[in-house]
Amino acid sequence: MKRDSLLFRFFEVLPSCFFKLLGRPEKDALKYTFDAIEYKETSVRLDGLFLPRESSAGPAYIWEAQYYPSENVYANMLSKIGRFLEHGNQRQNWVAVVIYPSRSMEQKNLDPYRCLTKSDQLVRIYLDELAPAPPDQFDLGILELIAARPELALEKAKAMVPRLKSSNRPPSFQRQVVQFIETVVLYQFPKMSRKEIETMLQVSDVRETRVFQEALEEGLEKGLEKGLEKGRKEGREEGRDTGIEYVALQLLKLNRPVEEIAEATGLSAAHLRKLKKKRAEK
Repeated sequence: MKRDSLLFRFFEVLPSCFFKLLGRPEKDALKYTFDAIEYKETSVRLDGLFLPRESSAGPAYIWEAQYYPSENVYANMLSKIGRFLEHGNQRQNWVAVVIYPSRSMEQKNLDPYRCLTKSDQLVRIYLDELAPAPPDQFDLGILELIAARPELALEKAKAMVPRLKSSNRPPSFQRQVVQFIETVVLYQFPKMSRKEIETMLQVSDVRETRVFQEALEEGLEKGLEKGLEKGRKEGREEGRDTGIEYVALQLLKLNRPVEEIAEATGLSAAHLRKLKKKRAEK
């Protein structure tokens, strides 16, 4: 996964973290919608855009993640700002945000772009220069993982998971953060399997894992398709059941304990053993 895609997904799920980076209250995220926009006729695409729901909420934030050296960063940013204003509200105030892993990654030739770099309409964020995230700020902690060297990222991830488990954060938030931690570590160690990473991070609840979530999404989609094909109540119910069975089969392939899969999916242990037997016979 490319890091700009990872950051897009991260800000999409946890938008409050973006506003924390800018020194704004995290509740400001409620005042914005988030999207990535592509102007097809010019092949210009914005990495991400936070657009205020009301003009009084504040400026639009056009952000870009830059993880490789380029002398065209600010030329591209000026072009994107122009397309944004041309195709949207020309009166919309805006701020451009460029996120670098480190200051060394920034382009060297800045003079032609001083209209942008010397203005208050550009914010440059260097992830390796951020202050250490407070222990309870798990979203900012994920940004530290993204910026850290692989070995250090793994150490931080191992320390973060038990701290997250013992926090009073809602279960849904904990699941999201665990899945992002997995994804970042997998990015840092692409040769490791997700199961190895989950074992290393001691993720014990299968429902929190990215494997489960991906299988659930794909399984429910397959089940829904089957139910819609039949077009009857029975068909829909069968489709739903098929989707859950698909999730169970994916977890069986990973040699998850039957008891664990039963708890996660709601299927009985006897049903799972039948599925396991059918799989072995194929």
